[in-house]
Amino acid sequence: MTTLAVRHTVNDFDTWKAGFDGHDSGRRGHGSTGYRVLRDGNTVLALIEFPDAAAVRAFTTDPALREAMDKAGVVGTPDVSIWSEAEREQY
Repeated sequence: MTTLAVRHTVNDFDTWKAGFDGHDSGRRGHGSTGYRVLRDGNTVLALIEFPDAAAVRAFTTDPALREAMDKAGVVGTPDVSIWSEAEREQY
């Protein structure tokens, strides 16, 4: 599993979340299997799971992603990174 980590500031969390939810078909269309959203005020960290790095790259280079982020009120340039799962344990 590969996780796309996207950290950014938003104008308004509720507006951003509505836009994020509205882009669900875009994530799923590129193979996303789920996500977690963490927030600290108007700073958001979205952890989006994909089956592999190729699926992440296809998603992040899709022009519809930037359009969705702009409409959702993302401020500035997001901090984007790709993480490969090394181990998972749940309690």
